[in-house]
Amino acid sequence: MKKIGTLIVAVVLGYGGFAQRIARVSEQPVSALRSANNTSSARTTTTGRDTLSNISDVSTLALYKVGSDSGYVTGTNFWGDQAFAERYDFNWHANTVQVIGVIAFFGGKVNPLSTHAITFNIWDQSAPQAVAPALYYNGFPNNLLDTLTVPVTQLGIGPVIDTEKAYFFATPSAVLSSSFFAGYSINYNYAMLNGDTLGLISSSNGSRALSTIYSIDSVGDTALNVQNATMGSDNVWYDNYTQDDSILNDLAIYPIITTATQLNVKGITKNALTFYGNYPNPADGSTDIKFSLAKNTSVTIQITDMVGRAEKTIKEDNLGAGTYVIPVNTADLAAGDHLYLVRTSGGDGMAGKMSVIH
Repeated sequence: MKKIGTLIVAVVLGYGGFAQRIARVSEQPVSALRSANNTSSARTTTTGRDTLSNISDVSTLALYKVGSDSGYVTGTNFWGDQAFAERYDFNWHANTVQVIGVIAFFGGKVNPLSTHAITFNIWDQSAPQAVAPALYYNGFPNNLLDTLTVPVTQLGIGPVIDTEKAYFFATPSAVLSSSFFAGYSINYNYAMLNGDTLGLISSSNGSRALSTIYSIDSVGDTALNVQNATMGSDNVWYDNYTQDDSILNDLAIYPIITTATQLNVKGITKNALTFYGNYPNPADGSTDIKFSLAKNTSVTIQITDMVGRAEKTIKEDNLGAGTYVIPVNTADLAAGDHLYLVRTSGGDGMAGKMSVIH
């Protein structure tokens, strides 16, 4: 009980100067905003009007909204935030894992003549940061491993329906040996957006369980688990739940992971999902996609081309905790490389690349 009490005190104190953001956030369905007879999502940015769009499950969108205008928290830069990141946990002995790119899902509005850009990044994880005796953050984004700058006009943001897109690093970093963060940074000024009101979609508030906020380490100390984080205008990273907007969600940015071998891979974990990849790869007629779940959830596997355009979707509803191997028929896919995104109804997701031969 003492440790839990210490945790609650630390969490409350951690809100600090960000409390005004928590009080101003509300949520509403996004389907109405995307309908043909509603132009709300195309409004220009106005001071004090910000929204955060999110995926409440694998098929439904909603908006965290402030005021009645558009403009997105993770992209409009109203508060001067500089970067946003989501953590993925490396499992020991998975020493053949490499991140070659990301799949991301943005929404909002972009001026066709915009000159703005964002930079996709992979960061390693910093050393733990002490908060109090026996209480610490397990680590924030630290050193840059991969970067790719993309104009906002190429983020898949459309007039009615936005799409997921894939982005690849020109020279991916060496194989991973620790947990990492996937995210992006921005360098434009809120006052000079000129019609760009964009943001990264995320899962709905509460989709990430409160129990994931902290864990107890081997010596009994409490670790605050940084799942997603924001770099503020002061160049300091803040945990999104305990120090920022107090929203329990997951950002819709998924690393594209490859492995040099499909044997004895320990996987990469994101909350309740552990991703192992597919085998055989290359696939001649069929391949198996392997993952495990820590709790009951539904899973969608989306096969896409290398840009991110959907080719095939497999839905597995109401799966219990455990390990699963899902067979995928590849005979109807074109020869060459394809992507597959494994995503849970809670918002966890990771992607892989597979080659198809005939």
